[in-house]
Amino acid sequence: MSDKPIDLKHDRRQWLKASATILGTSLLPVSAIAKEKPKVVGESPKAKAGGRFLTPQEHALVDEMSETIIPADSKSGGAKAAKVVDYIEQELRERANTARQADFKEGLRLVNLMSQHYCGKSFIDASSEERIAVFTVISSNIGMVELPEVRFFRDLRSMTIDGYYSSKIGIHDDQDYKGNVVLQEYVGCEDAPKTT
Repeated sequence: MSDKPIDLKHDRRQWLKASATILGTSLLPVSAIAKEKPKVVGESPKAKAGGRFLTPQEHALVDEMSETIIPADSKSGGAKAAKVVDYIEQELRERANTARQADFKEGLRLVNLMSQHYCGKSFIDASSEERIAVFTVISSNIGMVELPEVRFFRDLRSMTIDGYYSSKIGIHDDQDYKGNVVLQEYVGCEDAPKTT
């Protein structure tokens, strides 16, 4: 990838067109594919809610993407260690409406296609530098909320942060939260103005 900023909206037409030629109908939006599938007779909403939202392949992909957003470092584990993907799975399955779920699936698919275009490989097979480069393209165009891959990234980033900082690893290891403890002495702030 080049060092100059990429205009996602302009460049997107090229990679979508190239991908459509190679992959054919698999580039149909998720909503169009869902319309083609026959509905299962007798399937209750509760049965669907109790199942998984992400396929095993999508689960692995979201796990890698969340780790790219919050990687492990010398102080604490990253999103994988905090099991952020399970938080995202639960959030999407239990609290997201149908439109948000469809947006997430479509964006996930498009970001994987972006990785194919920019890196020549899927996001899972890309190196950490290549993954960051793909996310940098989206981040540089974060205001383009009309694009499903941008909405997906914003949602993924938000859920990754929420999931991480509500986990034991995020709270205790990364933030050094000690819980409710009594301070023997309150030192105060060094830069606080003195009153006389």
